[in-house]
Amino acid sequence: MLPKPSSRKHRMTGEKELQITAFLNLMVVLIPFLLITAVFARMTAIELTVPPETKTTSPKQQESRDTPPPVFSLVISIMEDEISIINIDTTLGAFKKDAKGFYDFHGMTKLLQNLKQEFPEEKSATILSSPSVQYKILVETIDAVREGFPDISLDEL
Repeated sequence: MLPKPSSRKHRMTGEKELQITAFLNLMVVLIPFLLITAVFARMTAIELTVPPETKTTSPKQQESRDTPPPVFSLVISIMEDEISIINIDTTLGAFKKDAKGFYDFHGMTKLLQNLKQEFPEEKSATILSSPSVQYKILVETIDAVREGFPDISLDEL
């Protein structure tokens, strides 16, 4: 007698449905997470302008120009032990580190507010930083300067 044929071989297989429940659960969690982090990434960005390219001119060429040199050009110089605020060739203020290693950002903000009152139309400032200056100090300086002078350019000292 012959054995009975296997029922597995002859079983009718229907179309299988895709199991997308796990994928949908992942999307429900992932999409809000990505949207929230994208907002925070945009909020922490600091918008700065690149300093304009300057061409060196001889003193004779400088005198022959019809336009006078700018009256006010704010430069903030950040070095290891002090922050200097300079207008063209004049140092307007210097803020050294205190005993704890902190700069006087409150005093610097007051000086910048006084400069803004003297020159209300001025909006630009250039920050020159030594490569060894900590990032935290650079950001605190940018925050202090931005209150009165929103167009900030960064350059290396």
